[in-house]
Amino acid sequence: MPQMYMRLFAREGDNRIGVFVIDRRKFIPGAPIKGQACRDYFYGKDGRTERALGDIEGHAARIFGVVVRDRRLPAACSQDHEWLIFYLGMQHARTVGAAEQHNEGSEKVAKSILRTKAELEGNSAIVEALDRVRIRRTNAVSELMGYTTIGASLLADLKLVLVENCSVVPLIASDTPVVFHNRLYEGQHISVTGYANVGLQLFLPLGPRLALFGFDAAAYEVATDAREIVQLDDPSDVELINDLQWEAAHAVLLTGPDMPESLLQASAAAWAALRQRERTIFREAVVEQSDDEMRTRHGSGAAPSAVTLDLSFVRCILPQPEPLGAWDIPPFRDADRVARVDRMFEQMDMLDELRRR
Repeated sequence: MPQMYMRLFAREGDNRIGVFVIDRRKFIPGAPIKGQACRDYFYGKDGRTERALGDIEGHAARIFGVVVRDRRLPAACSQDHEWLIFYLGMQHARTVGAAEQHNEGSEKVAKSILRTKAELEGNSAIVEALDRVRIRRTNAVSELMGYTTIGASLLADLKLVLVENCSVVPLIASDTPVVFHNRLYEGQHISVTGYANVGLQLFLPLGPRLALFGFDAAAYEVATDAREIVQLDDPSDVELINDLQWEAAHAVLLTGPDMPESLLQASAAAWAALRQRERTIFREAVVEQSDDEMRTRHGSGAAPSAVTLDLSFVRCILPQPEPLGAWDIPPFRDADRVARVDRMFEQMDMLDELRRR
């Protein structure tokens, strides 16, 4: 977690924030920023990724400084807007939670393929062994960040506004602070928070009293003032936004040092059972089968959110969609943009293949 981001939750001139360790249900109201929500060599040992991220964070720190001071976001299509969009995508991909989700999905697909093959061959030893082994990608974070360098551009058409928290409940963040949701497609049995999906919403707390909110402007109407700022007075709205952080968090929550511990403990009790569920869902279907061959189809993605995000300042303006089929996905906001990004991914894969030869 970037230190420049965590400072948004500290008092001015101080380097301490509140940290809530979820598994231990322990609150540390004055934890030093240095050393929080980080791992040694998380991006590799050569230092190149850290240096590149440092440059991105420098731009983001400057932009956030203006946002917090002036309550003003970069103009759409400006260079600072592009830096902000890129940072949002990179921050979403660079967390332990994102890496674990990527690993979990890959493991489920790999084990399903191996199990089917072993069952067809009558190899019961492999079938039994699969439940005792873990399959992990060696470079999950690097893969995710590689995808995001291109895929973040799919977020560029989201409308961005600020949410000013005037309620008695402070905003919190987590070690996975950029959170996606989709109020329009809530209740579906599959992930509905792809970067290009209709109805996408994005949340990033910028301290206890401010948050960034991105949304599909064709799907939602958002009540703002003349400065395009949401004035948030209802504590139940803040609690819902905080619930998104509880759901997304990997290990810790970040708060201001004055956060009432009683609020955290109450939420910890409410989320204890919900956080035990798997982070990814897996689907499998037999496409074709003969005496000596079987073709299957696999898919994995983020598990649907348990949060019903009924925010008072957001109104859905698209009709309620029909339930999605087993292999359906929500439609794209901009199919042409998706096609361009897909071509860029294909070119990236070709370059990777050439490098491996």
